[in-house]
Amino acid sequence: MGTQRKIRNEEYEVLAYPKLNHIRGRIVHIINRNTHVHRALELGLVLEGDATVRVDERIFPVKKGSLFFFNANEPHQIQASSQAGAKVAYLQVASSFCSEYLSCFRNLELQENDLTGTLPAEHLKELTKLMVQALTDYMAEDSDLYALRCVCSVCQLYSRLLTVAPYRQMTEAAYLARNKKMARLSRITEYIDNNYSEKITLEQLAKQEGVTTTYLSHFIHDHLHMTFQEYVSSVRFERALKLLRDTSMCMTDVSVVSGFSDVKYLSRMLENHFGMSAQESCRQLRRETTLQQAEQEQTFASEELGRSWLAAFWREYTNGTQNL
Repeated sequence: MGTQRKIRNEEYEVLAYPKLNHIRGRIVHIINRNTHVHRALELGLVLEGDATVRVDERIFPVKKGSLFFFNANEPHQIQASSQAGAKVAYLQVASSFCSEYLSCFRNLELQENDLTGTLPAEHLKELTKLMVQALTDYMAEDSDLYALRCVCSVCQLYSRLLTVAPYRQMTEAAYLARNKKMARLSRITEYIDNNYSEKITLEQLAKQEGVTTTYLSHFIHDHLHMTFQEYVSSVRFERALKLLRDTSMCMTDVSVVSGFSDVKYLSRMLENHFGMSAQESCRQLRRETTLQQAEQEQTFASEELGRSWLAAFWREYTNGTQNL
């Protein structure tokens, strides 16, 4: 199979906080998590395996014991170095966390994502201990003091992080401007995702947003790193792949349902994507798509399993039996 290009450039993830307002901890087995953004601050700790992290255009390696950080609304991706994957612990904190007392969370930006590559060893050791404690408290069984312990642990962690890691706070004007841009981007992508089967024009969207087509064209390219038409086509192609894989529809019907005006255009996209004829692509799509999904897998550990992974990591870390 020929080299596959990325179908969608970014995913805009809406986070839920099932246990505590503004705080979520989770441990994930990752092979590849495609580029995505969300509004939470995210601190990551590699419990096992090696991986590569991409933040916008910056790339850096991580391994067992590495700490890294993503700012709110910052596009990021993590990909394991092998099919064995990597186990990664995440602590996500909403920018509205303790907003009555910590205004800095609202417009906080750490200047470095690769904490292990930039901070002294003694600071990393302290942050790792606080990170493990915060995650342990989050995954503990509920008690009368559960919420208080979690909030205290997160506050301790961030108090130390902001003491040792360089950061800046955006001005109120910059913060509001960024939120306005993200809201506009969310409206645009949601509209396209909901109306891909119909005719969609840049003029339509520009009129809805109250801006010129020139402005909107540059806005989409700057934030999605592709043109308006490329994004629309990528959404349609993604839907077409699902239909070809999961149904017995012929390619002509799939092209109509997916919003393509001409089946020949869908055929060309299949040929470019898979490096083979459209007919061969359709015959092999189920097998190839299964392989592709395996390469993009991320599996969330149950809290019981997550606690065991975290405990095993911490034993090795504190005993110094592994070269972290």
